[in-house]
Amino acid sequence: MNDMANNTLEEILTIEAATGPFASGDAVLEQTLRDFIELQSTTIAVGTQVVGVRSVGWLEFTWYSGAEGTFSYPLDDNSVTDPTKVGTANYGVHLKKGQGRCVFLDSTLLRGESFENLDRQQMAIVRNRATVIDNVILSALIAGAGQSVAVAAGSEWDTSSADAEGNILSAMDKIFENARVSGNEALALIVPAKHRNVLLQTTLYGNVVQSLQEHLRGMGNITVYYSRDAGLADTCLLLVPGGETAEFFTYNGDGFMETELTRIPGVGYDWMLTGYMGTVIHEHQDTQSAGSGKNDRICKITNITA
Repeated sequence: MNDMANNTLEEILTIEAATGPFASGDAVLEQTLRDFIELQSTTIAVGTQVVGVRSVGWLEFTWYSGAEGTFSYPLDDNSVTDPTKVGTANYGVHLKKGQGRCVFLDSTLLRGESFENLDRQQMAIVRNRATVIDNVILSALIAGAGQSVAVAAGSEWDTSSADAEGNILSAMDKIFENARVSGNEALALIVPAKHRNVLLQTTLYGNVVQSLQEHLRGMGNITVYYSRDAGLADTCLLLVPGGETAEFFTYNGDGFMETELTRIPGVGYDWMLTGYMGTVIHEHQDTQSAGSGKNDRICKITNITA
């Protein structure tokens, strides 16, 4: 099983396609395939690269933000500070169900088609799941952005008056001014894929010719990601990546099968992928009010498209 787990998805699909999902001796391989497919869509997604990712055994969870933490200094040697009150202010996440399913009919096999077609259907579900994951994460990040920079009309990134670098640096300044960070954190920039050319165009910075993407990486420790998510059509996101900013959860507890491959008598093979998922924006008692669902570690740049 360890050897199979080290196979690429393409290798697993090729082995399985030769004899079908119920071939003799392939039970372990099939389970490996199921697990690999379920995980692969998380790998393909962009959002999972910039937030914390956890598998959990619950569908709902609540965090209590409470009062702002204090640390009293200086104190007399025999003094004791008052405890921080937890309070009732809170925020939470509810994981919702998603599902993909495909059927490979016996009649197609009788016409000479192979189980490769079932694998292609599975991969189509995997890719669509990745799209859904991105939308779940990126929609939450956009809604949870505690700060914003609006590009002036006439200076959109697809116009001759664009100043993408200036807009991005303004967003960076807002994050480091208002968020509870040290000021030395690496940043992630998520840009609509249609504006990739803006980040890849080269220019002279000092005495070095670089793309804007290279320049941002060297100057501000900013890593650029591209997404085709519809929510980013006119918006990009700059954030401090990681689990302290936001988390994406999937359910792996008892009570359901993540992947199911079953024989439909007289019909064919049925494959189903089920998952529960959700995203939370963590609150940090920054300039945002408790329970707002917003975080100053995230800044959205709006009106980037003319």
